[in-house]
Amino acid sequence: MKRTISVLGGCLCAFIAAAAGPWCQAPFDVVDFKVPDRLCPVPLNGRELGGEIDRRLRNLIRSNYMVVDLDGKWLDHFRNRTNRGSRSHVYYGIGKVLDAGSLFAAYTGDPEVAARTQYIVDELAKSRDPDGYLGFWSVEPENRQNHINWILHEQEYINLAFVRHYRCTGDPRSLAHARSMGDYILRTFPTPRNPCYDAREICTAGLPEGMLELYRVTGDRRYLDFAAEVPHGNNRGEVQFASLRAWEQDFSRPPRHVYVMLARCYAQTELYRLSGETDLLRMSRYMRNELLKQGEGGLLVTGSCSDGEQFTYNQNGRGAIGESCVTAYLLRWFDSMMRLEGDLRYGDVIERAMFNALFAANSPDGRWIRYFTPFSGERLYDTRDSFCCCGNYRRAVAELPRKIYYRTPEGGIALNLFASSTKTFDVQGRSVTIFQETAYPNDGEVALTFSTENPVPFAFRFRTPRWCERITVRVNDEPPRIVRPVDQAPGCCVLDRTWREGDTVRISMPMTWRFLRGRAAQEGRVVILRGPIVYGLGKDQNAELFAKCPEPRDLVLDPDSIGEPQKDESVRPDGRKVAAKAWLSRDGTGEKVDITLTEFIDPSGREVYFRVPNPADTSPVPLTDDEIVSWALSTPERLRRANAAPPNSHCRWDPARLAGISTLSCTTPATMSATRAP
Repeated sequence: MKRTISVLGGCLCAFIAAAAGPWCQAPFDVVDFKVPDRLCPVPLNGRELGGEIDRRLRNLIRSNYMVVDLDGKWLDHFRNRTNRGSRSHVYYGIGKVLDAGSLFAAYTGDPEVAARTQYIVDELAKSRDPDGYLGFWSVEPENRQNHINWILHEQEYINLAFVRHYRCTGDPRSLAHARSMGDYILRTFPTPRNPCYDAREICTAGLPEGMLELYRVTGDRRYLDFAAEVPHGNNRGEVQFASLRAWEQDFSRPPRHVYVMLARCYAQTELYRLSGETDLLRMSRYMRNELLKQGEGGLLVTGSCSDGEQFTYNQNGRGAIGESCVTAYLLRWFDSMMRLEGDLRYGDVIERAMFNALFAANSPDGRWIRYFTPFSGERLYDTRDSFCCCGNYRRAVAELPRKIYYRTPEGGIALNLFASSTKTFDVQGRSVTIFQETAYPNDGEVALTFSTENPVPFAFRFRTPRWCERITVRVNDEPPRIVRPVDQAPGCCVLDRTWREGDTVRISMPMTWRFLRGRAAQEGRVVILRGPIVYGLGKDQNAELFAKCPEPRDLVLDPDSIGEPQKDESVRPDGRKVAAKAWLSRDGTGEKVDITLTEFIDPSGREVYFRVPNPADTSPVPLTDDEIVSWALSTPERLRRANAAPPNSHCRWDPARLAGISTLSCTTPATMSATRAP
């Protein structure tokens, strides 16, 4: 049975976006991309991937997914519907659990994981009404319950999860479930015939994403047109009300809910692949610019963003910072942009977010997940298990094995994330296996051994992280090659040669301590990184210090005291920490204390920004700008219309194009409800 599930799950998922047929399309796609990707992901399974990513995955599967109460936390609510009464904004997030479960089953090939995932599919299908309604509230006249936040949000991710399960198993029943869910949404989405509903009050974060997935596996144009042309979005608390094609928004005023905006950027990249309309990338380029622009970008040093779930430039690190939903969609969207553009510099942000914001959002044993992961003050775990951030966290981790290796249109292989692994590729009809050995991110040494029965020419490229000034590359016993990552565009080194059995590539990326200048709220302070890892001050290893200095931001670090990192297994196997000294006085004089800096994933972490003496010229380590936000981007044309829409109407569509869709929404400001979504 294990072998069968491995074939149905692992093999099908492994060939998603890398199968025969049109370049970079999934085996179950029936629609060709008009714009092919420049990088095509090649996912790894649990037999192929090792290292920290694999450990995190297995911890999450074993200690979280396989032990959470599926019935009590999720499924019982759908089996035993209750009257809504005056309640609103209830959400459980079963679709996100199912989405991650499908990938977990494919990754492990474990029949128990697959059976647990199938159980969710079957029980959800049993709770569905004949007309397609699937929800946790009793049906109300005109399906009013369906558009009180957040049942539609629940349904849109269930729709998406059914498609994912179909992709990972090939089970036609899952596709039928997805169509039933999608058709129900098409029939009941707010329309002019239902004036008591207002589409601008409904959370639709995953709605276009799910509809586009349905279109790809069915070819049914109704799903594409709905995603592309029907206006949607919670205009009060989340995102501008607009269709996917018409969305334009600046970030200087609300609503600017980062999770929803990133989800929409991601969906626009998916629609761009299908339609080729270049305007669909305008908001992604604008968002990228606002995150990464030097001096005032919104990206946090941990690789995430958001303050109180909203987009901000203030660099505040305390409180509701770094929402896990934001981290998850930032990873998904940046990966999508990287695949479209073929630019591996996006991988620098992906690895920063993964090793810091993402992994710090999960307890060391994998059991608990955070809603927010601030870098100043106490961090708390969300013990509900359900809701949105726990679900999106599971999805983000489940997708990591497809962010390591990629194929190029010319038949080459690209390496994005450094991780111990063994992967076999088909190159020009010949089998090529790459054995990757590394302790990354503990050090920057990577050894890649190529195995092939017959010599085969192709270009192998690997990401050149901008945190490293000089990379040494040696192929076999040939003279070493020195690479300066800042000069490498698009963010990679290319080795184009004929590869033979036993060829070895050794990549040496020296890791030194970097003192990055703080921005905005962190002006005048520095943050310390080694490779992609942010280091900070945790309470567990600095108990005496916190008794003397309850506000660690006031510490003045002595840069000369920071030595080489030492092994620390208190947070993760083979983790790292470093001893240092700091002054208690803000002027850098008087009493000096011993401190221990640990990796950002330390659950007791309280601060990452500190003062240093003479911040304009710190010696021996000079202050630098963050290499990620210094990434030289071409500044996009500023949006000429920040909230472009007619003053008295929010309708944007061509009715002739939507002849097959029975739901068209047209609302005016006069019909808007006063209720504000969170």
